[in-house]
Amino acid sequence: MGLKRTLTLVLLLICPSMLAEPAKRIAILPTNSKFSDLENRVADGLTAQLAGSNGIAIIDRASIDKILKEQNFQNSDRSSLDTAARIGKLVGAGQIVLVQVVSASYTGHQETSGNTTKKIGTVVLQAHARVIDVETAVILGQPQSSFEDSAEISETTVKKGSNGISLGPYRKPPTATKSETTGSDPQVVQTNEITKAVDAVTKDLTTQLTKVLGTVPGEKAPVPLVAGIANGSVYINEGATSGIKAGDRFQIVRKVDVGLKDPTTGQPITENHNVCILVVSNVNDGSSSGNCQGGIPQSGDMAEPVHP
Repeated sequence: MGLKRTLTLVLLLICPSMLAEPAKRIAILPTNSKFSDLENRVADGLTAQLAGSNGIAIIDRASIDKILKEQNFQNSDRSSLDTAARIGKLVGAGQIVLVQVVSASYTGHQETSGNTTKKIGTVVLQAHARVIDVETAVILGQPQSSFEDSAEISETTVKKGSNGISLGPYRKPPTATKSETTGSDPQVVQTNEITKAVDAVTKDLTTQLTKVLGTVPGEKAPVPLVAGIANGSVYINEGATSGIKAGDRFQIVRKVDVGLKDPTTGQPITENHNVCILVVSNVNDGSSSGNCQGGIPQSGDMAEPVHP
């Protein structure tokens, strides 16, 4: 009995704090620049590494692509803040991470020393991940990462030939110049170097993004709403699973249309009217009820917590 009571108390203490700040809904997308293939690889890598992180919920890429296709955004340039914010709202994200590869190249050159010539492949990759708040279209952070590495493709050693020699009856025949080459398939080396660059940049950006996203406030818990009145009690649509308990007090607020419209958006202008104070006396998992001191609430009124 003691253990059960302890566990119940722990859950009651933990649940409110968890529900007070839901996981941040993040969408990770490439900007569709000229390096779109590399951007997709980095974006997929960030999605895989950030998935499951505490306080972060990554929106499924397939679901995002489906919505973007329906809205004709799949091939658009997403680098502008307004476009990014619009996409974020469409997919239901609080923040959107735009992955952009600034520069990328793979070049080959030769290095000669004595009779040995080496073919070297060099990869360069620079990228950043811009974190944009969907609601305000403001940049919250822009982690950057760069990587450069070189790998030997092949090595060729030239062994020069010699002239023949005649000494009386003895004759040493001339030898031809020979070259010996060792190394790997150039395409394999290039593929491996690009993969190494993508992995390194992705890992670095993941570390930086984790820090940036850690400073971003989580989404606010939904405000409970009045469901209606039954058997003389006022019911709201949140209960024990949201951390509500008997004795909690809520200010019931109603949005009232003042008869004017916003000249910019055309939306009605409203103001909040306090209706009554609800004192919770009965709590279920998904609902709560109690008496309201003041006016008579209506379905859809907001129930704002009254803190001691």
